Amino acid sequence: MKSLGSIRSDFAPWLDKSAVPFIRFEGVTKRFGSFEAVDDLSLSIYEGEFFALLGASGCGKSTLLRMLAGFEAPSEGRIILDGEDLAGIPPYRRPVNMMFQSYALFPHMSVAKNIAFGLKQEGMAKADIAERVEQVLKLVKLEDYAKRKPDQLSGGQRQRVALARSLAKRPKVLLLDEPLGALDKKLREETQFELADLQNQLGTTFIMVTHDQEEAMTLACRIAVMDKGQILQVATPTEIYEAPNSRFVADFVGNVNVFEGTVRSVNGECITIETTAGLDIAAKSEAPVTAGDNVAYVLRPEKLKIAVEPIGGPNVMEGEVWDIAYFGPVTSFHIRLDNGMIVKVAMVNATREGPLQLTWHDRVFVQFDEDAGLVMTV
Repeated sequence: MKSLGSIRSDFAPWLDKSAVPFIRFEGVTKRFGSFEAVDDLSLSIYEGEFFALLGASGCGKSTLLRMLAGFEAPSEGRIILDGEDLAGIPPYRRPVNMMFQSYALFPHMSVAKNIAFGLKQEGMAKADIAERVEQVLKLVKLEDYAKRKPDQLSGGQRQRVALARSLAKRPKVLLLDEPLGALDKKLREETQFELADLQNQLGTTFIMVTHDQEEAMTLACRIAVMDKGQILQVATPTEIYEAPNSRFVADFVGNVNVFEGTVRSVNGECITIETTAGLDIAAKSEAPVTAGDNVAYVLRPEKLKIAVEPIGGPNVMEGEVWDIAYFGPVTSFHIRLDNGMIVKVAMVNATREGPLQLTWHDRVFVQFDEDAGLVMTV
């Protein structure tokens, strides 16, 4: 399948079969007693990527990051960084640096001294330390805050100090463990773009652990969706969202409607699905299917249209407004179809009045196009 969505046209090494991965996890397993936190996992990450490990708590993403940092050792398998096997190399000798969610700043030290601490521990010359600190302060736009203490800074400023300290040692790889989790929603959204721009400017390989789907979609060149110590899909954000390879990925990333059913007829890529809810769906299928196959039709809420009058086109359903949630840019409707199924519809609030003047229990029509969803074999 061709690449979907917007990517930097000059940066997509995963599409180049001759490109050599910068980091490789080869058959990596990590056990804690009888529990396997990471299960025979293999993964390639390329130099200059902003890569996200996405999954729920306990899926193994932080363990994977800690093994790369050297805080944990694999029970089986190898981790290769820039051609070097990391086995036996202690954390302080690895060309990586880790930025934690808590930031772990020294409260009694100024911003400049916090940034300089690691460089001083490495024995760098005083003049070189001063020059490096000045460089990274300028990079994160905190030149005027060098003499302040952490408690004199906002949450976003402390986050940038921690980032500057992590970058001061010029690591080959920067590891970020839920880097924006301590910030409020609005500041987190603003900082996401700053962080993405900074990574693009530096060209340093960033690997981020997060459970926040929007954060991963905003920041990452590619995302690995994890569950139970395994990687289920590695792809660009658009591909993860628009072309998930499993029901789990489709349901985990964003909202989704799922229609279970059986293929009744096939005419080229056009198929008819007889659903268990009593609906017949006309769809286009990229996956090869035959009549009689059990399938799931996965449909994102924003792909549906809603109206108070009958709508033309395929796949028209009728029901009543069951729930309404106003999110500012988008209004989410839960429509209870006449067969009892609840369908989620998301509409952009393009005007101040909202997309439609609807209220609870209004009768409505819902429609979607044949190519709006994704057919998955069960």
